[in-house]
Amino acid sequence: MPLASLILIAAQSTSATVSLSPPTFDRWMYPYNITPGTRAAAPTFSGYGSGSIDNRYGQTLYGWGTEDSIDSGWAASNYTVTSCTVRIAVLDDDIIYDPTPDDPASHEIDGPADEDPGRPTLLSAVDFRNKYDGWSFGEDGPYGVPGVGTRNCFAADLNDQGQLRDISNSLTDGFIPNSFAFGQSDLVEPGEAIPQFSEVIFEVDVNDPDIQCYLRTGLANGLLEFMITSLHGGSQDGSGSYPNWIMKENTLVDLGAVSAATLIIEATINEPSGNPGDVDGDGTVGIEDLLLLLADFGRCPCCVTDIDGNGIVEVDDLLSLISYWGQ
Repeated sequence: MPLASLILIAAQSTSATVSLSPPTFDRWMYPYNITPGTRAAAPTFSGYGSGSIDNRYGQTLYGWGTEDSIDSGWAASNYTVTSCTVRIAVLDDDIIYDPTPDDPASHEIDGPADEDPGRPTLLSAVDFRNKYDGWSFGEDGPYGVPGVGTRNCFAADLNDQGQLRDISNSLTDGFIPNSFAFGQSDLVEPGEAIPQFSEVIFEVDVNDPDIQCYLRTGLANGLLEFMITSLHGGSQDGSGSYPNWIMKENTLVDLGAVSAATLIIEATINEPSGNPGDVDGDGTVGIEDLLLLLADFGRCPCCVTDIDGNGIVEVDDLLSLISYWGQ
């Protein structure tokens, strides 16, 4: 059951620290997975070089419903995420710990050798095709037509404009994804094998404004979703050394030997005063609100100072704030 600690810290501000396990849904995003949502383990690996499948071929989806622990329904700008951690146990005993990104060229047959052992695992955002969303897709939504860039649910990052971008073929498309987090282990040093059944830890970069907005939007909607991908080598016959992530249906989870994937998040809800110009929430519109708006001028995802909600704090927001002056 979700554990939540709610602490009243101001008349209109509530802080919540929440640990959620198991996830509401987890599933292996692989085109020929005939048991979506019920697998015991879900591997992540690369299909780069085939020409007919995604670079990040095996992907693993996780979703946590948060509305029972952190009130949903407020505007995304009313939430602030202080910290966000995802912990997922790995089934294998031969995965080399690599906590840092690799040179994309090291994946080429004639490219430079990887400078460190192993391949990193990446936590990212989630996006959808064909009008699906997290709630409608869940554990049993259709994968989509097998191919390159065709899956209905896929790993995504946030590009320099803050827009979700499919990272399934980042090597082929020639860009380095903006990561939410790389998998970490506090049990071994880089280059050593991660202990079997131990948890890999993903500390989400909540200081990135676009990632912060993604998290805020998830809390507003009552559902936070993440995807795990990696570019470990693998083949059709199952050979290769790549991580198998323990899913909530695993017998080891039922026995209490390991934990299902866990989301730990700390957030604050700042309830609005009801006056759109009152961006600092003190009940009136004045100089402090103006200074906050001016400090946010420019692209500002999910900012309370973005009064018209277009993602940019600009003159229209300034004029709107002034229209409420003194109220």
